[in-house]
Order: sequence, then structure tokens, then C-alpha cells
Amino acid sequence: MANTQAKTVAGRLRSFNYGQFLRDHGILIGFFFIVVLLSIARPNFMRATNLINVLRQVSCIGIATIGIGFLIIMNCIDLGLGSTLALTGIMAGLAVSTGANGWGLPAIVGFIVGIATASIVALFAGTIIAKARIPAFIVTMGTMSIGRGLALIFAHGMPVANFPDSFNYFGTESLGPIPWPVIIYIIVILIAWYILNKRPLGRYVYAIGSNEEAARAAGINVDAVKIKAYLIQGILVGLAGTLFAGRIKSAAPAFASGYELDAIAGCIIGGVSFSGGIGTISDMVIGALLLGVINNGMDLLGVEAFYKQVVKGSIIIIAVLIDRKRTGRG
Repeated sequence: MANTQAKTVAGRLRSFNYGQFLRDHGILIGFFFIVVLLSIARPNFMRATNLINVLRQVSCIGIATIGIGFLIIMNCIDLGLGSTLALTGIMAGLAVSTGANGWGLPAIVGFIVGIATASIVALFAGTIIAKARIPAFIVTMGTMSIGRGLALIFAHGMPVANFPDSFNYFGTESLGPIPWPVIIYIIVILIAWYILNKRPLGRYVYAIGSNEEAARAAGINVDAVKIKAYLIQGILVGLAGTLFAGRIKSAAPAFASGYELDAIAGCIIGGVSFSGGIGTISDMVIGALLLGVINNGMDLLGVEAFYKQVVKGSIIIIAVLIDRKRTGRG
């Protein structure tokens, strides 16, 4: 009896597909491996205060990562994410600022202005991409320049500050031990999961990303879906940018430079396919968390900011190579 059971177990081990297991769970294995290494190298990494700080830092860029994740699944992109974050912070900040150029409006108006600003930029880009059939790479490269230029114009090239505490509250305060940005991030995760998995829009996003022409032939209104996906991305970027401004209690035209790389990297290293049609909300969350842990670990290890950019770029290239090998698509 025991011999038979041993043979059964051995047979299962031989038939176990280790390659598939690594492809499916490699990111989680890598995540825990990095956490263990950082815990050994810097024992203070696992302190509650540092872990909460990591979550607070990840939450805002994580919200933007989910927004761009919708686009990547749809085989689109937004290179203007960083400049839109800056413009959002400037406009929301000007709305509530009590400084010389501020409008001194209530905090809720600042949030509305910030989200509306990013939504307008996203609708502009999404409409041109959908209706004019211009590649998203080209259009969003244009909005990247437009957004940064508008931020400079509206802020007169200067930082915006003097925000009321009511505006900073959701960026700086906590509900018990959990920071408000983390709570908002969790809410966004749940809503985004529902849209991608339970609503027709989510199915259409996957269909377009897998094969746009086949989606058109199947009767899907591809143009409308693209515009809606960009609108969702704009809302999330607007929310993230407004929370960012409240967290650091200021906004500047140069703010969030290069953050589009963080958001794209968070998606790709998490498992969202750069070729479109593949990816989940959990992929985006795990990728953002992994990138946040790496950033925090490099800070604790005293790595200079210049080297961080090299690491991020290398991670993106490696993740895309792994994605192409996994999906077998160019």
C-alpha cells in the first residue's frame, strides 16, 4: 500500500509542469524572494512603520497603474501619464490654494477639478486615437508635451502650495492604522475588478486587445470602448494626481516626471501582456507592490536616484522579453 502511494506521488511529481508553474507564479516567487533579501539586508524593512510607508507610496501610483493597465490590455498606451499627473496637481492645487494665485475654493472642488482635468485630457487623447485611427503612442506623446506645457502655463512655472488641511487630509491622514490613500486604492481595485470581470466593457477591452479587427467583425463598437477605457484611465489618473498633491502638500510643473514608466513597469512586471489581451487587476497590484518594494529597498540600501532609473528601465526590458516568451507574440 505504502509502495503504491509512493509511486503515485512520484508520478505526480514527474508530470508536474515546473515551467508552467514558474510562468504562472514567478512574479509572486520573485516578490517574496526580494522581501526576504531586503529583510536580511535591512532588518528595519519589515517594521510596521516602513511597510505602511511602502503602501502609502504605492497606493497613488498603483491607482494610476490600474488606469494604464486597462489601456495595455486593450493594446493601447498613455505616454502622457506623468504630465497629466502634474497638470492635475496644478489645477487641483490652484483651485484650493490660499496663496497669491489660488482660487481658495473648498477641498471637494479641488478634487472635482483635478479629476475633471485628467478626464478631459484622456477623452481628448482617446477620441483622436479611436476616431482618427492614429497610434496611441503618437497621440499620447503629443499629450505628454501639451500637459507639461499647460502645467507650466497655469502655474507660471512655479510650484503651487498653501493647501488647506481639508484638501491634504486624504493624502496624509489615516483611518486607524491604514492610510486613506491605501483605503482609496483598495476601493479602486474592487471597482476595477468588477468592471473587467463582470461588465461587458471589460470583455470588450480584452477582445479588442486580443484582436481588434475580429472585435469589429463581432459587432463590438471599438471606438466607443476605446474612448470609455481612456476615460476610466483619466478618472483614475486624476484621482491619483489629486491625492499626490495632497500627500506632498504642493504641486509643481515638473512633478511626476517619469511616472509613466513606473505605471507601465508595474503592469508589465506584474504579468499584463504588452501585446494586449492578457492581464488581470491582481497582476497590476502585484506589479505595483513589487516596484514599490524595490524602490523602498533601494532607498534603505542608499542607492542613488540615478541608479534607480537604470534599474527601472532594465526591469521593463526584462519583463517585456519574458512576456514575449510567455505569450509567443511579437
